[in-house]
Amino acid sequence: MRALVISDTHFGAWTGRDLLREEAFLERLAPALEGIDELIFLGDLFDFLFGSVGEAVDAADGLLRLIAEKLPGRRLVFLAGNHDHHLVHRDAENRLEAALAGGEAPPDLAEAHSLAVAGEGSAGPGPGFFRSFLARRLPGVEVEIAYPTYEFGGVLCTHGHYLDPHARLAGSRGSRLLTRTLWGIATGGPEQPKTIEDYESVITLLTEWLYVAAQMPHGTHAQQNVFRAAQRAGKVESALRAPLRGLRRLAGRQPAPHEDEPQPLYPSASVVSPSDPSEQALEAFAQVVANLGWSERSDRIVFAHTHQPLADVRSRADSRTRYWNTGSWIYEPDRGSPQAYERYLRYAWPGSAVVIDDEAPEPQLVEFLADLNPLHGGPGIRSSRQ
Repeated sequence: MRALVISDTHFGAWTGRDLLREEAFLERLAPALEGIDELIFLGDLFDFLFGSVGEAVDAADGLLRLIAEKLPGRRLVFLAGNHDHHLVHRDAENRLEAALAGGEAPPDLAEAHSLAVAGEGSAGPGPGFFRSFLARRLPGVEVEIAYPTYEFGGVLCTHGHYLDPHARLAGSRGSRLLTRTLWGIATGGPEQPKTIEDYESVITLLTEWLYVAAQMPHGTHAQQNVFRAAQRAGKVESALRAPLRGLRRLAGRQPAPHEDEPQPLYPSASVVSPSDPSEQALEAFAQVVANLGWSERSDRIVFAHTHQPLADVRSRADSRTRYWNTGSWIYEPDRGSPQAYERYLRYAWPGSAVVIDDEAPEPQLVEFLADLNPLHGGPGIRSSRQ
């Protein structure tokens, strides 16, 4: 049995370029869908935090058509990430409303949320409306919705967004303060999250707020305006600190390998910047694995979320647990400096996935767009999406 694990397409996001809405990149992925028994989508299929639901679903059309074509009689397993976490929260609300409508003793929303995460309760496992949507778009494909983990061939798979609270502790003073505030709300005290319910509380506090903002009329335009204002303020501050460098940036001449191309600046849509070294995120995720006992279930874990592909790494030299990361399919280069751009090419080049074969000793990282990486002499991702 073989499975392809893919994640972080971020359909609909304005914070990057969602590559798999484009035919050229779908053609790169298509051969990998041949000869597999399962396609495991490990979260952030849609970006509901930085895009409208309608735009996100429309952007996914090409990939869904490709899956319907390539996977009849086989399985698609979907796990939500933080950017489409609203699917989990929506399921909890559906369970509560169904109980009220049926005259049953209603669970409170926290209890309904726990049932949704566990895939239990009268409403059945997984978000019903999303299951129906996938069944309509993928006729003949068996669909399973799992959360927050799924196992295939003895390998544990999860999106990895639970690492965010731990990663924030290594950030700025404001980030650390926010984290401790969220912990206080989620856990009822200053203790860090230790259970799935704790992590879900922390995640939901932020994802639902961003979801509501993005779905409001002109919501994503407002997000972009805020980012541009912050970007302008940062340029002015740089100009005051370093006049020559600041004037160059104010003139719009960001260092880049292709001066004839437009060079967009993308905000970081996650706690861990893709251009950061991967050790910090890996250490934070290892803390989650220890807190939740996942290392007792498997010594091979595939996660996503950080947009940094990894293959067979350990958080510590003496750890028995090995990690793989699927990387992403969103192009979001860090143009803050030549060094940041080079780090992005090194740590977070998009277009990767992980193959799990139950007859192989370990998962395998596959990089479909490695030949385009300028770090290795490739032409880069140059054509603009229209």
